[in-house]
Amino acid sequence: MSLSASYNRMLTMAVRLMLVMGVLVVGTPTVKSTQAWQPITFGASAVAPLQDDSWSALQLDDGILFVWNRPDLHFTLTIKGTDISPLNDPNHIFFKVDGKVLQIQMASVSEFAANAKEKKLDDKSILAAHRDWEAKFLEGVLQSKVKVQLISANLSNVSEVSAWQFDMPENLNAEAKKQIYVSVVTKPYVLVLNGVATATVSDEVARKFLLETMSTLKVSPTRIDIKKLSESLREGLAP
Repeated sequence: MSLSASYNRMLTMAVRLMLVMGVLVVGTPTVKSTQAWQPITFGASAVAPLQDDSWSALQLDDGILFVWNRPDLHFTLTIKGTDISPLNDPNHIFFKVDGKVLQIQMASVSEFAANAKEKKLDDKSILAAHRDWEAKFLEGVLQSKVKVQLISANLSNVSEVSAWQFDMPENLNAEAKKQIYVSVVTKPYVLVLNGVATATVSDEVARKFLLETMSTLKVSPTRIDIKKLSESLREGLAP
């Protein structure tokens, strides 16, 4: 299934999943994964080999190492926390991390900026185009105007990062009060980390968590060898 088809066909599912999580987290559905999560105990020795269009996670002393392997993109993210649980759904990537919500999304640049190459758009322009596209999508879901608040942010591991948030409509009476986004370009995609502010998790805390997670992004030019990575973790070597 293409990202475009997934975007259109999975809208209802996306909203249902947000309600299942107990908060309203909205956004474009991610690429379908062949790794269907169950309530599991993370363990480096127990992770099955990854296939194409797949993602998985390995246990760390202070959290998990999220691994994404697709033919056109390979990367890892370190998600730090003591209580981490994934939502069992093959079409979306959600985690609850010490009471905070984390959604990992990928959006193909061709979906919202088809002429990016011809116009030679830089990362800043690509991220701005994605933010506008995402906000328009959110307005359709929420049936309400989305007032985007831009947040100044910098990360040492990427040239450009987009951080923004908006207030949830009051008439939804949702637990989530704000939606927070942190995005970077990982061509040919935009990688998006999405979280929420609630009565117990401030937007500052949620945003700090997203930025700290994105700061661990490591893109690999080649496919990541899960078996080799697992062995390194067992030997106590840094990922």
